[in-house]
Amino acid sequence: MPQDSDDALSRRDMGLEFLNVTSQVLASRIASNRHGNTQQDTYRLTNNSTSIVDTHLLLVARGLPRQVVLDNGSGVTSTGDPYQRAFLSQGVLMPGQSIVRTLVFKIWHGHGHGHGHGHGHRHGSSAAVNYSLDLLSGQGKP
Repeated sequence: MPQDSDDALSRRDMGLEFLNVTSQVLASRIASNRHGNTQQDTYRLTNNSTSIVDTHLLLVARGLPRQVVLDNGSGVTSTGDPYQRAFLSQGVLMPGQSIVRTLVFKIWHGHGHGHGHGHGHRHGSSAAVNYSLDLLSGQGKP
């Protein structure tokens, strides 16, 4: 059957487009731990809207420094930002419902000489990884 509707929701359901739900879902960072070259940020994601968020929820880390990777990511968006895909229980996040997800970042120090065998490694560095978190709803590859 041909598709009757070409709106954003229909394209999202076909895996062609993602719905930005950042304004609907409150992302509260409840923990941030740094150990060596690893930073773990744990978020409570709460649906603060009156609408159901369905399919998959993607946590997109935007603006990461080049030397930082999302170690437990699911892939990279078409714009080059890493993301983690959260499979929602029964495929939905109901109004008022929360889930907890942890993003694990690896920070690579060095100046491009081999695999960082001591080159430029900053042992005392404890600067936090800065990024913004966008939340998308959809399936397929963003």
